[in-house]
Amino acid sequence: MPTNDERAERGRAILENYALRFGDPYDPSANLTDVLTDLMHAAIRQPELGLSFQSRLEMARWHFEAETEEHLDV
Repeated sequence: MPTNDERAERGRAILENYALRFGDPYDPSANLTDVLTDLMHAAIRQPELGLSFQSRLEMARWHFEAETEEHLDV
């Protein structure tokens, strides 16, 4: 199971890759917003994926809380 530091690095890599391909390499905040927005569009416009962005976001929050609580690593 990955550590929270490893999870954070994966997130950083996603944002850096997004910035290089589609975003602004100098604005990580805007890139995070754009990644989330693009995922929302994918969930709505590609029904074959069978995704509900809102339910996945709630699940992600639950996972994050459990992972950070478990390790007292906020």
